[in-house]
Amino acid sequence: MSITISFIYLSENFKGEFLNPASDLFGFEICRKELWGHKILKDLGCKVIPALNEKDLFIVNEELEAAYEDCLIILQNISEISSASNYSEIFIEIRVNNLLKFVETALKNKNDLGINVS
Repeated sequence: MSITISFIYLSENFKGEFLNPASDLFGFEICRKELWGHKILKDLGCKVIPALNEKDLFIVNEELEAAYEDCLIILQNISEISSASNYSEIFIEIRVNNLLKFVETALKNKNDLGINVS
């Protein structure tokens, strides 16, 4: 199975017909532990993404900013994360950029959107 990203609609009045990120993939189920739950992410200061190791993520409100910061931390430290986790830099970069597109859209519509990663 795959881990996918989707929007959570927080408002019934929100018109989300223009929401169409290119890809909703965030890796394989095994990535929960081997990549997103790897100790190095916590050591680097990630707060939201490492929780995927234990549970699905429901990211809303203030957690959106923390998820954005996690994405930046991962992209800035991608070589180190790749070496520690044995996942290629391109594999990590593609998945993090997928999440980043969702997070940026949700941040622009903070009262209306959240994100589910499961």
